[in-house]
Amino acid sequence: MGILERMRSGSDSTFMQVLLGLVIITFIGLNGRMFGDRSAIVATVNGHKILETEFQRVYRNRLSRAEQQSQRTLSDPEQKELSEQVRQSMIEREVVLQEAHKLGLEVSDSEVARQLNDMKFLHGDDGKFSTELYTKFLKRQQYTRDDFEAQIRDDLLYAKTEQLMATAASLSEPAIREMFVEAATRVDLNVVRVRPSAFESSVTVSDQERADWLAKNESRVKETYDKDYDRLYNHPEQVHLRMIRLAITADGPQLGDLVPKLNALKDQIEGGADMAELAKRWSEDPSAAQGGDLGLRAVAQLPNEVSRGIDGVPVGGVAHVITTASDVRLVRVEEKVAPKVDTLDDVKNTIADSLIKAERVPAMAADFAENQLLAKWRESGQVPQDLLDGKGLTARETGPIPTHTQNNPFAPPQEMLDAARKAKSGEVLPEVYESGGVYYVGQLVQKVDPDMSTYEAQKDRIREQALAARRGDFYQTWVADLKSHANIQ
Repeated sequence: MGILERMRSGSDSTFMQVLLGLVIITFIGLNGRMFGDRSAIVATVNGHKILETEFQRVYRNRLSRAEQQSQRTLSDPEQKELSEQVRQSMIEREVVLQEAHKLGLEVSDSEVARQLNDMKFLHGDDGKFSTELYTKFLKRQQYTRDDFEAQIRDDLLYAKTEQLMATAASLSEPAIREMFVEAATRVDLNVVRVRPSAFESSVTVSDQERADWLAKNESRVKETYDKDYDRLYNHPEQVHLRMIRLAITADGPQLGDLVPKLNALKDQIEGGADMAELAKRWSEDPSAAQGGDLGLRAVAQLPNEVSRGIDGVPVGGVAHVITTASDVRLVRVEEKVAPKVDTLDDVKNTIADSLIKAERVPAMAADFAENQLLAKWRESGQVPQDLLDGKGLTARETGPIPTHTQNNPFAPPQEMLDAARKAKSGEVLPEVYESGGVYYVGQLVQKVDPDMSTYEAQKDRIREQALAARRGDFYQTWVADLKSHANIQ
């Protein structure tokens, strides 16, 4: 017997209400379990397999949301980066769920039932949970009832674990005061970022050097090739599409109205009309601004309805109108790119040159930053522009920024900001600071100390904010530790 049969009335629990949004988002397109071929494996976490079918569903949803937010089609490198982000988030989710089971945490049937009952899109006109709507939803999203309810249980367990771990963090009063000082102090720095890539042109690799290096490092080249095979060398079948999309909304035109409209547009296009102009006029997709151009995309990453709809359609051809649960689409195939593999022999020399340069340029960058740039800057107190010009580098002022990065990838390293907080205006900071392989050299232009009366007046609010930040950091560190000890393949 499923949980549905045991469902009781919903709960007003604040915890359950907080989880509602998470669960709805998750199951309308993020982490469902689907039917179909489950042979492909994206990752294995302590023996548990994350399947390609699950991954692709999450990826397609994230891609759609990202393009809706940016109002453009993501480039191929951006799609690859997003793909890896999705993979890592699914791995993190799995290690957390496994740890929750080890800790003995559980989610009861009644909690799952209450969560189902709180999903308002499953309620009928009478405001009550509708078994008929639930059955239609499961069919539309390709779930079994057991799979869907098991995933609700996992979501609730994940959120419960996150809440438990976060509340384990604490802060003393002096620590909170110090965090306020870090957050409220502002510094304006003149910073030079010395990137190793600036020295790559200075490295030349002769044929003999490459041959000698390869004789000792063939295995490294093979390892690099294998590691980057899917990302760089295994080029899947791709297709370049142009699309006009019309959304199905509760208070707007329905499927029976939209399909004839797209069929009429299809007739115009096949009669010679400019599809790009029609897309700009009619399409409700973010790609409309680009004339419906979706760019090149791997066929495997297209929505199932689209990949089926364009099957057999030649280049230049317009597919029959494609319908999904939320929209109707008119798609033209602009280009097809056959799958291709770059063999190890094809790219061996390129990989070798890249690895040789990667070995040499960090030391060159560090030596330049320490023994030339910093030394001359400290000696004169002025930016040594001649050194920067020779390497194509620039000094840029940050403007007033806080002295705590809060994981800002564009901020200088935390160690540099800590030094700036203790420095005097005009002082060249005493060290070279490194972050992510980039070397930072800088000078404090100006510092603005915090107003401690603000701290005293708003101490309670500051304490709450600081504790929330610490709990978030504590949880992320805990998850990272779980991943570091997990067997991930």
